[in-house]
Amino acid sequence: MRTSKVIGKLGFGAIGAALMLAPAIGAAADMGERAIWARTGYMNLVSWTAGPLFGMAKGDLAYDAETAKTQAELLQKLYEYPFPSLFVAGTAKPDRPGKTRALPEIWQNPDKFQATFDREHDLATTLVDEVGKGQAALAAAVGELGKGCGGCHSDFRAKDY
Repeated sequence: MRTSKVIGKLGFGAIGAALMLAPAIGAAADMGERAIWARTGYMNLVSWTAGPLFGMAKGDLAYDAETAKTQAELLQKLYEYPFPSLFVAGTAKPDRPGKTRALPEIWQNPDKFQATFDREHDLATTLVDEVGKGQAALAAAVGELGKGCGGCHSDFRAKDY
């Protein structure tokens, strides 16, 4: 009788441990989905933050030095996040069709990908320095930033899912 209680406790213990580990195992198995979700969220934040700057640069929004400075500083802070770390193995477009536009070139040439991201950070830093110098200076700095964004997208992002 005593042996069956020990085995019963071990059985319940094993079941309990499995239930406690299930979320961690599920999270690990779902790491690719979570990485794609995080990348998408990050890019949405970048787009949202840069939107007023691009609007002012194009003349669609009235130039406002204070707003431009705030948005540029936020953008610079976003570029301090290690975005390339969100590109975990197994999350390229061929691995996850319909879920991501990330091209395999990211993993085939990680140094170029990192350098491209680092350049964006530098361009965002330059933008912070330029935004208070008027609409023309803002437009020039935003234009450079846009070219940087486009360069990364053309080399590392598919046009569709």
